[in-house]
This record gives sequence, C-alpha cells and structure tokens, in this order.
Amino acid sequence: MPRKVLLSLSLVLFASPAFAIPPPDVVASLWQTILQMLGVVSVFLAGAWITARQFLMQHAPILKRKRIFIPVLVVLLILSGFALSPLFAASPSSTVNPIKGELLPIETVIKREQDKWVRDWKLKTVHEMEQEAKLTRTASHLPFVNYQDIQSFTPQALQELLARRGNELYILDIREAMEQSKFSIRYDAVFRYGDLVHDILPKNLPKDRMIVVLCHSGLRGYMGAQFLKHAGFAQVSFLQGGLAAWSKQGLPVTGKVDFKVKAPLQPSKQQALAMDAYKVQVDPAGSVAMKIPNLVQLPYETASTADLQPVLTVSKTKPVLIVCKEYGGCFQGLNLIWLIEQQGGKVAGLYDETGQHLRGLIN
Repeated sequence: MPRKVLLSLSLVLFASPAFAIPPPDVVASLWQTILQMLGVVSVFLAGAWITARQFLMQHAPILKRKRIFIPVLVVLLILSGFALSPLFAASPSSTVNPIKGELLPIETVIKREQDKWVRDWKLKTVHEMEQEAKLTRTASHLPFVNYQDIQSFTPQALQELLARRGNELYILDIREAMEQSKFSIRYDAVFRYGDLVHDILPKNLPKDRMIVVLCHSGLRGYMGAQFLKHAGFAQVSFLQGGLAAWSKQGLPVTGKVDFKVKAPLQPSKQQALAMDAYKVQVDPAGSVAMKIPNLVQLPYETASTADLQPVLTVSKTKPVLIVCKEYGGCFQGLNLIWLIEQQGGKVAGLYDETGQHLRGLIN
C-alpha cells in the first residue's frame, strides 16, 4: 500500500505542470515549454510503471519480481525513448513563436510619415542611397546587392518586444560616433554604416536572434539590414522612422536628443582656396567635385573605417578643411570633424559652398 500511495503522489506531482501551464503558442516561454515536456514524460513513465506492475502481479506471480521488474523497466525506458524522441528532436526554441516584424516595401513604411516634407525627402533619399552604395561597391569590386523588402518594427512595437523578449533581439546601432554620443537606447553593439556597405561585418553577430538595425531616420537602418541580408543573415530588421521617430513618441532614451554642435570655423570661398590645409570633400558618392585645387574626394557616409584612416593620420600634423555642397555631405562633415577632434587631430574648418546647409545643425 505505501508504494502505491508513493507512486500516486509522484504521478500527481510531476504531471501537474502539464495541466497547469498553457501550450507554448499561448505563452511563449522556454521555461514553460521545458516544464510541459517534463510533465508529459512523467505521465508516460509513471503510467507505464503502474501498468507493468499490475500486469506482472496478476499474470506472472510465479516469477520472482526482482528478476522480472528490472528487465521490464529497461525495456520500458528504451521504448519510451523512441516514443518521446519527437519531443526532443525539435529544439525548444522552435516551439516558441518567432519574432516577426512587418514585411513591407520601404516606400510603404516611408508613406506613414505624417510630415509631407519628411515623407518626400525620404522617398527621394532612399533611392539616392541605393545608388550611392552601388557606386561605392562597384569601385571596391563588390557584388551587386539585390534590394528586397525587409522586416521592420514601429517604435512602440520594438519597445514592447524589448520589455518582453529582449534576450531574443540583437540591437545594432549603425549611427556615427558623434550621433551616438548625443543619445541612444539599449544596444548590443555599435558599427559604422560605411563598413556594412563594404561587406565588413561586426564580430560575433548572431544568427539565432532577430537583429534590429538602428539609425536616426530609418534609412541607414533599412540599407544596413539589406547588407546583412546579403551577407546571409536571415533574421534582420530595422526601426521604422529610426530613433527620430522613437524620440518623437516620447519613448525613453539615454542622453539628449539634440544634434547641434559647436559651430566650426566657416571660411569664405576665398579663404578656403587660400588655406594651407588638407582639403576633403565629403559629399555622397557620385557628387560632382568642387573646383578647389588638390581636393580629395571622400564620400564619408559610404566610406569604410579604413578609408578614413589617411585623413585621421594627416590631421595629426596638418589641419583638415572639410568642404561640402549637399546637405548630407555637410552633416557628415560635422561627424568627421567630431571624429578628428576626438582623436587629437586638427580641423581648419568646414566650407559649405551653399552657405545654407549648416543652419539648424550648429549652435
């Protein structure tokens, strides 16, 4: 009698998780999945043991129990292993709902922008960025990238995922160092967009987690995710509207959402021409060169970190004059100035040929 009571209590104790915990498709939890599997196994083994015991006691009383129970138990364990193997063949994570974003054309994502100017600017700029990346990759003899629809998350959706399933996400911030110094959200790694354009990838980038690529407006994030997809990473996505949209919705950030920097020296055209400086035009790939003697072309946004090293090296001994004539180039010029100064280099100033683009970017 005590043995039967003990077996019954054990059955109730170990089988209870199978009934108390909802299926994985209702509550996506690895721990709950493991408990459920243990419950199923315990029910099977305990039931098999009781059934075998009753059968042997009724139909084989002439046999000595100790000689028969152990072989039977071994056989039952072997058979149960075959019977339960499908439960363990699939990884527990495969029973959990995979993280999925919205799979939309980039144009559809951009058209959600409420501000018409921003919407029009992004629709124009994203295709310019595709062309700039193509020119850069062609110059570096890299293969063509077949752009495709990429999964993405709204700021609110990403915040909820970070709270509930943050360990299944890998946040990759591909903004420039100056941008990252201003404000950020939780991230796992930082990396330059220009390196991704050149198929240079972060170390230890996981393939078993959803990679979410962050930038300021969402465009570099979309493009960066394209290069990761091209490199063989299946689970890639980006933040719709970038961190600009995140901050506009009042979601938490570390730091201050303000890109204004201390105004650099802004020489006139005559002063820029006369300066004894290392002169670098940082406008996007494909931009027409400005008519300044000894001007070095360096499309900063799509330049790799290795491409930047000559400028950083020269800046230690000779001032660098940044020149630009497009808004994107002037903004990236401020990023380059910040980088030079952080590494102890000298900056002669920033010459904006239009005289307009730096407004709103400097204090």
